[in-house]
Amino acid sequence: MPQRNIAIISTLDTKIESVLFLEEIVNEFGCNSILIDVGALTTLGTGAEYSNNDVAQRAGVDLADLVHAGKRDEIMTAMGVGAAHVLKELSDDHRLDGVIGIGGNQGTAIASMAMRSLPFGLPKFLVSTVASGNMRPYVGHKDINVVFSVADLVGRPNSVSRSILRNAMCALIGMVEHGIPVNRDVEKRTVALSALGNTEPAAHRITERLLENGLEVITFHASGAGGSAMEELIDAGVFSGIIDLTPHELSEEVVGAGAYVPVVPGRMNAAARAGIPQVISTGALEYLCFGPRESIPQSMRKRKIYMHNPFNANVKVTQKEMSEIGKTMAARINESRGPVTILVPKRGWSTYGSEGGAFYDPKGYQILLTSLRRGLKPGIDYQELDFHINDTSFADSCADALLAQLSEDIKR
Repeated sequence: MPQRNIAIISTLDTKIESVLFLEEIVNEFGCNSILIDVGALTTLGTGAEYSNNDVAQRAGVDLADLVHAGKRDEIMTAMGVGAAHVLKELSDDHRLDGVIGIGGNQGTAIASMAMRSLPFGLPKFLVSTVASGNMRPYVGHKDINVVFSVADLVGRPNSVSRSILRNAMCALIGMVEHGIPVNRDVEKRTVALSALGNTEPAAHRITERLLENGLEVITFHASGAGGSAMEELIDAGVFSGIIDLTPHELSEEVVGAGAYVPVVPGRMNAAARAGIPQVISTGALEYLCFGPRESIPQSMRKRKIYMHNPFNANVKVTQKEMSEIGKTMAARINESRGPVTILVPKRGWSTYGSEGGAFYDPKGYQILLTSLRRGLKPGIDYQELDFHINDTSFADSCADALLAQLSEDIKR
């Protein structure tokens, strides 16, 4: 078996002892370490395979000039961009099997920025002093494994940090040695499916039906990160079709609020660009998701609120917002280069949106649908069905529509 290559990203001017400790573990398991220095306190060089000067040059800047200017945000951005270029070069040359980054606020920002340039499936670990907070800005929609360092990482590893660092590195090496890459199943056609807990019964039934017909189904949680990951994989050509059962993230993108705002703006654009067959519904468009109740903006606290659990509040979308969501949805669907079928469940768009539910709003539904219909270009198949979204018959209608589209796609 060829020797595995593991990159270690850190600010060597402040974390050198911890980095050398990690390097010893890499060598212990017979792997090769590649040190990438993203520190900025010194430009004298640290003996890393990629010095901080090398990293800055990859970003098209001179590190000494940046340091002299003294703008920390610009330094961090440049080092993150440069480190991303280094990782991508290594990955493209098949010289990278895994990567670990360690750091505090600055090191976490730089290392995570670099890791987000890598493909899904390549093992990525981040040991961070700030990992107990909101990690979405760092992780985005990528598969970065995050570990809270517990203790700070300044100075020589101690009885706490030695355990955390070794555990993280051993986990990474295990993934490098025994993990598998993300590869498309060339023996099967693969379909994307969007879902939330409030549309899970429909998603489960759709999956059953598509599997019975020899398709692979990859479901994405409509959590902002999930939808953005799905969009990236659509752009990468992974999918033959999509059932966008739960385009919930579009509501949060249009309203500009919620915990599930897409990590990358442009929900529903990738499938339109790709020209793959699409079946689109209205799952969970009627509400926004937030964290605990106190995370709801003051301006929204008089709306209907339903606590999904102690840590997740759902907030009703206004009828004015419904109109804008329908308009935006139509505009994005109109860009589609492939077949599109829109299926609307007339009896509710989520568990909470059924008759008697917390967010049941027939007038609001009609406002969104009127805006959607008015905005759609001629020729798009639009149907309203007398079911709730989680009814088996509605799920079967979605599956049947995509199967018909895929059948026609094969004939073409």
